[in-house]
Amino acid sequence: MLSKEQNELITQTGPGTPCGRLLRSYWQPVATAEELPPGGDPIPIRIMSEDLVLFRDDSDRLGLIGQHCPHRGTDLSYGRVEDGGLRCLYHGWLFDIDGNCLDQPAEPEGRKFCDKIKHVAYPVQEKGGAIWAYLGEGAPPLIPEFQFLAAPEPNRLAFRVKQMSNWLQGVESSIDPAHTTFLHRRPPGIKSERSGTDVNAVRGTNPPAISTENTSFGMRIYALHDSPDGRKYLRVNNYVYPTGTTASQSGNDVSYQGRIYVPIDDYSHYRFEFFYSRNKPMDKERLRKNREKNVAQDHRHVRREENRYLQDRAEMKGDGSWSGMGLHFPSQDAFAIETQGAIQDRTKEMLGSSDVVIAMARRRVLDAIKDIEEGKPAPGQIRDPSEGIFADFICAADFIGDDEDGPSYCRRLLAEAETAATG
Repeated sequence: MLSKEQNELITQTGPGTPCGRLLRSYWQPVATAEELPPGGDPIPIRIMSEDLVLFRDDSDRLGLIGQHCPHRGTDLSYGRVEDGGLRCLYHGWLFDIDGNCLDQPAEPEGRKFCDKIKHVAYPVQEKGGAIWAYLGEGAPPLIPEFQFLAAPEPNRLAFRVKQMSNWLQGVESSIDPAHTTFLHRRPPGIKSERSGTDVNAVRGTNPPAISTENTSFGMRIYALHDSPDGRKYLRVNNYVYPTGTTASQSGNDVSYQGRIYVPIDDYSHYRFEFFYSRNKPMDKERLRKNREKNVAQDHRHVRREENRYLQDRAEMKGDGSWSGMGLHFPSQDAFAIETQGAIQDRTKEMLGSSDVVIAMARRRVLDAIKDIEEGKPAPGQIRDPSEGIFADFICAADFIGDDEDGPSYCRRLLAEAETAATG
């Protein structure tokens, strides 16, 4: 468990907070590229308790500026895209993507004070099907070249969904290997809506053996399952600084997912999902249909606390899901984290040995916050373009030999990759 002070430190992300400074030291996704295509309408964006507007100017350059006009506070997301910027509907003030005021048409010539106005503005860039923003101080680092961002467009897809809890609850659910055996359990023979495979046939129904290993990018997570056919089945997942995770997949279509949990404020967050297929173009139509069935127009899950997640207790007794909440894993995750409360009170929890991943991830975040407060660089950043991606990054699901465990399996893969790179 955490103390009250530690829980507040790790969950509060507004401007000026220690955890907020940590999270602002990295690029964060704020929307998918599909939501703001060239010529698209401005989008109001709330991130880490800041209200902003994301837009493309009339040259299709991306901008992220304060949502409220510094003149009289009117919402700029309703503004006109014209003349090199975004124009407020109230009095016509015009702002470019850097927050410069270009025009004040209601002010008399000779009395305009555009040069004295500097609106809030943040750098933005498009990468991997998402639009990213840097809200920190100084020169931004690079966005790592993860496969789910750098792969050819047919092999990747990005979504976002709004979840009604603190960001840390989303991360903790994503990295917790033990819960999948229970919350996501399904009858034998029922295939995953996403991967198209029978998960039970590979992982079995017993909880895995769990261990962790610190890495340059955060933490590696090992979940070793006893497969029904007697083989050892290993899943290697990751926590990635500061709000990211990667989850390996059992199917042939989606190789693994990148997930980033971006605070909207301290009581809600966006779960960005980056699907990635390693060997072939993915079936995007199937993934989009699955999303349309399970996520509403307001970006929230159809199953939500207001309708008790549409739980069907008869389904729990038959051949349906173990939870009675259908077969959509993210909706089940939303149930688990949202019913903990908007900010989980971690002073009251009782962690077991299977929660080693949760305890270690919290320690990594708390140590990173301490580094920032002491003026040290944020951990897990890439600033050299030649690095591209972390040399020790692995996300995989595979059967392993009886003489192997998680660390030895990863050492073998890293050695093989180094040999292939050097010829």
